[in-house]
Amino acid sequence: MAHHYKRDASANRNALFGGMNRGGIGSGGSSSSSSSSSSATPSSSSSRPRPPIPPSSSSSSSPSRPRSSSSSSSSPNVPSTATSSSSTTTTQGPSAIFAPSGRSAASSVPPPSILSGSAKVSKLAEAENYRLLASKSMTRGVFSRPDPISASNYYRRAADAYARCGEYRLEKLVRIASGDCQDGLGAHATAAVEYARAAELVEMTMMDGGGGGGGGGTGSGGGGRRENDDDLVKRRRECRKLYADAARMYELMGERGRCAEMTMKSSFAMIMGTNVNEKLDARALTCIEAAIETFVGDPLNDKRDYRRTGTSRYVDVDASATTGRGGWGTTIIELAKNNVVLDSYAHEYLIRAGNDLVRRKMYESALYAYGAVTAMLKLEGYATVSLYRSYVSECVITLAMGDVVAARNDYERVHLQDITGYLTSRECALEEDLIRACDDMDVEALEGARGKSGPNRGALANLDPIIRELVGEIRVTGRAAKGGGGRGGGSGSKDEKAKDGTTATRGGGIGRVEAASTRDGTRGPTSDGAYVTSSDDHDPGGGVASVVPRASSVDADLERDTDAYFEEMDDIMNKMGLNDDDDDDSGGDDDEIDLR
Repeated sequence: MAHHYKRDASANRNALFGGMNRGGIGSGGSSSSSSSSSSATPSSSSSRPRPPIPPSSSSSSSPSRPRSSSSSSSSPNVPSTATSSSSTTTTQGPSAIFAPSGRSAASSVPPPSILSGSAKVSKLAEAENYRLLASKSMTRGVFSRPDPISASNYYRRAADAYARCGEYRLEKLVRIASGDCQDGLGAHATAAVEYARAAELVEMTMMDGGGGGGGGGTGSGGGGRRENDDDLVKRRRECRKLYADAARMYELMGERGRCAEMTMKSSFAMIMGTNVNEKLDARALTCIEAAIETFVGDPLNDKRDYRRTGTSRYVDVDASATTGRGGWGTTIIELAKNNVVLDSYAHEYLIRAGNDLVRRKMYESALYAYGAVTAMLKLEGYATVSLYRSYVSECVITLAMGDVVAARNDYERVHLQDITGYLTSRECALEEDLIRACDDMDVEALEGARGKSGPNRGALANLDPIIRELVGEIRVTGRAAKGGGGRGGGSGSKDEKAKDGTTATRGGGIGRVEAASTRDGTRGPTSDGAYVTSSDDHDPGGGVASVVPRASSVDADLERDTDAYFEEMDDIMNKMGLNDDDDDDSGGDDDEIDLR
């Protein structure tokens, strides 16, 4: 018995401290055990043996919970929402969009490996046993009553065992049951963790092909496609509900930061599987903008007027006579300041939400998100590069909207009034150069301000990639080049040609007439070189389709009308005696009223 005890103790010591020789710890052991352990070591006895790699959590007998998607993306066995999506044009899950970018401490710990073979079978049996024990604990008997404390522990052990086996669907169901038990006990923190983990598992199963067309094949039948669409909508609803439950748990705890984060993830769960460039529907946009306000209230957001949907929850129906800035009551402003989320890296949630809206060309809502970022960083009271980047991002989005006046007013009245030293930063130089180039309608100055080898290359490199890409789409007039109509027609250059080869006029002229005829739906050119519009544009009197002339005839009509206007103006001036027929010999105007 003593021999076995010494052998087990030596094995445990070697596993913890990496096989020691006779001169090390445990030299009092038997010679046979020490010689056998030294012979198993590949190195010689004269040199110190190299300590082995510490065993991971997969070598322990107790089941362990798998890491989140942000930390388990490096393992090929554990699916991750950040890497499982094969297409970059599909919107990923909220946990992938708002991943902490390697800042999590759990990311340094290797994830557990997925079991297989007999080990998986035994672990599944163990998980099923835990699940049955949990169900038995919640059953009411003659001499017993439900015990949610024991049931929640059994559910958690079953979920960990299912995770080791790679059964994520079963793990999700058990996590939800465990969260319900914890919620009933008042353990809101544990319930929130269980709900959030269950939501991540929904993302995993959806992005790995369980829904959204990944696992249903690519057949052309309409029935299969409809089934996949229904499954995608169902998973979105389930993921949103789980994140909302987690937010509710954190709200009951008084954790405003975590509650806002879960609310933001809940809103972005509605757009999983959609195209990253398509515009959001009204319902999803309403939820996202409401989630933005959970971080910073509208009374503190200077860009609150750019909110497209919904109303602020700080709207005071019975407004008092004493009002602060923007017409908000002073009590409402103080309430908004008390509810601002100032947790570490909380502004990054708003930045990523704003970047996603910029990618979808929804510049007004993106500006609303960046206004919340600026308000949050200004309330912290520190001069940080993040605040300067937020200033520049606001300017870039405003210029992409084609509103140079608003960008200049923000720069002069808000950004330059910042006493934190923004005036001497390189971001301020970039913002000033962009505004001056767009205000002067100088294309060359705009290209120089955003050039890769220009003086602002350092500030450009410090911006987010999507904002840096948007800088390249800014024009000196109108909205950004991609996805926007623009108020000045075409691009910002003065000598730009229209698509049909004619010169674009100041008001859009020929280009707008051609675009209007194409947008209304033309049938193509007729035998006489004209375009026939669709049946919606038919003449209501005679029932004959109206004909839109080609660009050449439109140009001739425009020139003829302009000449007629000048002739009419000359006639009016002649009748008033303001013509130039009675000028003196030197060419000067001898009229009593000089209009030159």
